[in-house]
Amino acid sequence: MALSPDLSAFTIIENKIFAEGPFLFKLEVQVFGGGPTRKPPLHVSSVKVKIKNERASSRTLEVKAVRAYLDPQVYQDIETRGYRVTPGQWVTKYYRLSKEKRPLLGEQGFIQIVFDGFMITFNPRERKFQGPMK
Repeated sequence: MALSPDLSAFTIIENKIFAEGPFLFKLEVQVFGGGPTRKPPLHVSSVKVKIKNERASSRTLEVKAVRAYLDPQVYQDIETRGYRVTPGQWVTKYYRLSKEKRPLLGEQGFIQIVFDGFMITFNPRERKFQGPMK
């Protein structure tokens, strides 16, 4: 079986430990897709968000939304129902996006995780987190 050079796939995985107010948590974001990662747009087919609310945290961490920003002004919701992560708990959410809902992240596109009271952004192209931001 021969593969076309245009049929490339990518996986971007990054994690970081954050401290915000009474929370200490580990956040891992995995972005999967097809096409080249070097030139825009980034074709995202699925996103996985893993959060561990460390035992040192005194409160339940609440995720309100997960969004894909196509550029800094335009976003597409991936998760809007939200969920909770109690101290000591790991929660993994995997979002396989249908073809019509797959975001195309432009040169300044990013993934945003909105918590109750703050947010964290992840730029898959640069593999960097920003935040927590109010």
